[in-house]
Order: sequence, then structure tokens, then C-alpha cells
Amino acid sequence: MPEARDDRRCAEDWTVRHPIDWERFPAVVFESDDWGACEVAKSPEDAAVIERAWNAHFDRSRTVTTTLETPQDLDRLYSVLASFSGHDGQPAVFTAFACVGNPDFDAIRASGFDEYRDIAIDEGVPAGWERGDIAGAWRAGIARGVFAPQYHANLHHVSPTLWLRRLRAPGPAGDLARLSFDLAVYAQGEHLPEFECMNVREQHEWNRVGIERFTRAVGYSPAAAITSDAYPETETIWALLGIRIVCLKSCRVNSGQVVVYASKPWNNQDPSVPIGAHNSRRDVIYLTRNVFFECAGRPEQSAAPVFDVIRTRWSEGEPAMISTHRANYVSLDSQRAEAGLQQLDSLLSMLSERTDARFLTSAEVGDLYRRGWSVRTIGQTRILRRWSEEADEIRLPAGESMVIALPDGREFAGTSDGDETVFELPPGDYALA
Repeated sequence: MPEARDDRRCAEDWTVRHPIDWERFPAVVFESDDWGACEVAKSPEDAAVIERAWNAHFDRSRTVTTTLETPQDLDRLYSVLASFSGHDGQPAVFTAFACVGNPDFDAIRASGFDEYRDIAIDEGVPAGWERGDIAGAWRAGIARGVFAPQYHANLHHVSPTLWLRRLRAPGPAGDLARLSFDLAVYAQGEHLPEFECMNVREQHEWNRVGIERFTRAVGYSPAAAITSDAYPETETIWALLGIRIVCLKSCRVNSGQVVVYASKPWNNQDPSVPIGAHNSRRDVIYLTRNVFFECAGRPEQSAAPVFDVIRTRWSEGEPAMISTHRANYVSLDSQRAEAGLQQLDSLLSMLSERTDARFLTSAEVGDLYRRGWSVRTIGQTRILRRWSEEADEIRLPAGESMVIALPDGREFAGTSDGDETVFELPPGDYALA
């Protein structure tokens, strides 16, 4: 006779494996979305056309200024970030969630809007969107330790199948899609979930291609992924493709209210999931955004009030996981972009006065929650953090024999164990010697 089934085996596991004392180790993570997306407007003239068309179609009043970054835009951002460092001497850094595919408008038109074709970000951009070597500029930021890309999307917030249907359809929505297409714009003024109309095998292939593109563009495989377009199966697919950290599983706005995107009923957010929770079935760590620094045109999200929110998150026992999109720093309106960089400079200046603050990436925070310690490569430097009193054993390749405590310079030797070195370290930050 078969044993009775225990339904608890099917329950999700929200265990936080390694709680961190975030007041002792106050961490700041800037999560910034949309890098690499050629989605809205190439020029101010195109933006004006799109703005009028979208506002008329959706009966609203919004300004369109967002555009693709240039290497010069990135260099200006990098200069601001590099001007500030944390307790460990490492510079401020953006975890930049990257979009790695853009439509090949010419090929799509040639197919009569029947076939979707695109261009990988490491191979170039659509005609008219040329900005220079964007992937090369990303890698320059990685080398400087101020830009840490992770995986966001292929076609950002747009289902290729639904988009092609609109391009072929009669009526106002089709007219708007074709007008935008003629300007090499793929955004539709509303979300069409990226994975809509894909079965699980198609979604796996779509993400496999995206992650391969990401890896070619930046030189490493992504550890973290984020999209508010995720379906439940998306997380499993990501995990199978090597993603070990799922960001934006839950969301808390600056007031402290836990929210979900009501305008996106398909998305896989879950407000019951605590930050740092480990899903043992998918073997992923979940992270939460809990600070919003969308400072362009929003005084309530400017540097001073956001600094107060950051301190509140630390006191609540959480890292400050900051949402700050590309549109704050890259814009067809140069004054808007400059204002965003000034606000970032002001916030970093306030944070630098907290001599115990550290600037981390999403991957580091995910690894700290997973095993109590993390390693990050910054140029020629490798930073080891052990922040949990109950961290898993630290095992590194045999060539790593010594670490240096930051910032005081104390040296700690490891113990050889075959082809690995084992380190017993008090909680803190270390440079691998």
C-alpha cells in the first residue's frame, strides 16, 4: 500500500538561510533597469511624434524623453560613481539590468510583419540607433568596478508575437504600432508581457538566447535576473539557465507599503516573500526592492528624502535595495539627465558621510543570503565578504592563500585542503591577496 502523501513537500520554502545584521553592515545596492534597450525614441523630433500619438491614444499626458545610452552617457555616470567609495574602499556601483536584444526593423518589415528578427546587443543596434560600442562601454564600467550588469530582457516589456499581431492589425492600435515602427520604436505605450504566447519550451529557448547574448556582451554569465513580466515558470527556466538570484520578488515603496504591480496581473511577484528568502525547489534567492530613487522630476524621490528611507531600511534589518532606472541619467533632455546625475552625486555624498556604509551588487547580497559570504571581482581586485556569524565554510581555489582585512590591513592565512584553501575569518570585508 503506498504511503500517504505529505503535501508539505509541495509547499514553497521561504527560509532565510543566513540572516545578516544590516545595521552592523549597512549595505546600499543600486538596481538600475533598461540599459541597452532601443525602445522609445532616437531623437527629440521622434520623441515629440511618439508623445503626441501615445497621449492621444491613451488619453493621458506624459513626456517622452528616454533613449538609448551612449558611451559618453555611461562615462559621465561612471565618473560620479567612482567619486565615492564605501567603508571597504570600493567605489559606488550600479547593478545594471541589461536588455540584450533589439528588433531588426528592416528584416521585420521585409517579412511583411510575419517574422520577428532581432539584433544582439554585442552585434550592434537597429539602423538609426547607432551610439558607438555600448557593450564595450559596459565592459569598461565593469573593469572600473562601477557597473555590474545582470540579466533583464531580450525585447523589453513587449511580446514579439503580440507586437507582430498589432503591426498587421487594422484599427487604432495597429495604426499606432505602425507609426511607432516607422520611427524604429518598439515600445507600445503599455506593457505587452515579454513571454506572452510562448509555451515553456519557447520561453526556455528565448531566455537561453538572451543569456548567451548577455554573456558574450559582458564576459560573464548572469547570476541575477529581473522582470515584472515573469510568469511562475519563468523562475524555473531562469534557474535551469544558471540564474541563482531573482530580484523584485516583492516590492516596498518609500512609505514602507508593500505593493504589487496591479497593472501587470500576470507577474509573479509575491508580497509574502521576505527579502533574502531561499526557494529550495528552484534553488534561488529572492530579493526585494525597498527604496525608490527615481529622481528625474520627482522631488519626493530626490537625494535627501531617499537618504532617510535608506537609513530606515537599515534599522528595519534590511539592505537598501534601490530602484533607479536608466531614464534618470540618460535622456533626450540633457538638463533632465544632468539633474539626475546631480541627485545621484548628492545621495552618494550623504552616504559617504556614513563611514560604515558599503556599496554592494545584487549578486553579492544574494550570495550573502545564500551562504553568508560572497566574492566579487573588481578589476584586478577580489573582495571577500563574510557577514554572517553562521556562514558556510569558506573554500576558495588553492591559489588563494591569504586575505587582507579592509580597511585595517590585517592578514589572515588560509589552510590548504587539497585543491582548495579553507579560511576561518571573523565577519568583515577582505581583499584576496
